[in-house]
Amino acid sequence: MDDHEVAIQNAIRDLNAGVFKSQRAACQAWGVPRATLQGRLAGRAPNAIAHHQQQRLTPGQEEFLVQWILDEDLRAQPPAHSRVREMAIRILHMNGDYEPLGHNWVSSFLQRNPCVHSVVGRSIEALRAEAASPELIRTFLELVEATRLRLGIQLRDIYNMDETGIAIGVCNNSRVLASTYKRKAYVKSPEN
Repeated sequence: MDDHEVAIQNAIRDLNAGVFKSQRAACQAWGVPRATLQGRLAGRAPNAIAHHQQQRLTPGQEEFLVQWILDEDLRAQPPAHSRVREMAIRILHMNGDYEPLGHNWVSSFLQRNPCVHSVVGRSIEALRAEAASPELIRTFLELVEATRLRLGIQLRDIYNMDETGIAIGVCNNSRVLASTYKRKAYVKSPEN
C-alpha cells in the first residue's frame, strides 16, 4: 500500500473513531483530497482494485513477474526494462493475448509493485560476480577479524577505502529492475 492510500485509510479510521468531527478536518490533517475521502466513505474502491480488470496481466501473473525480477536480482542478473517487457509479453502470449504492451507499461508496473524499482546497473566481470559467495565473504571477514585481534588493531583505527578501478572503453551501465532496498545493482558483464 502506498503512502497516499495509507493516508486515506488513516483519515477514514480517525473519522470513524470520532477523532475528527468533520470530513474536512480529517482531510486537512492527513493531506488527502476531500472528494477522494467522500468517495471512499460512499463505498468506492481504490484505483488499484477498481481498475485491476483493465490490467493486461492478472495480479497473480504480476506477482510471478515481481518474484522473477527479485530472483534474477539475487543471481546478480537484474533484468533490464526491455527484458521485463519481453517476459510480460511471453506471459501474455501464453494466455493467447498478442496485442502489444503500451509504451509506459514498465513505469505503470513499477508504480503498482513498490517492492521493485529501477536502479542503475553497474557492470562487473562475471568471474568477479561469481566469486563473491556468502561463504567466501564470511571466511574473508573472519580472517580480517583474526588478523585485527592478533595484531592488536583497535576498531577505531579501521576505515574503508574503496576503489572501483578505471573504466577504459565503453561503460555498460544501464537501467535495471531490482529490489526496492537497493540503490544500485551489479550486473555480470558478458565479456571475460
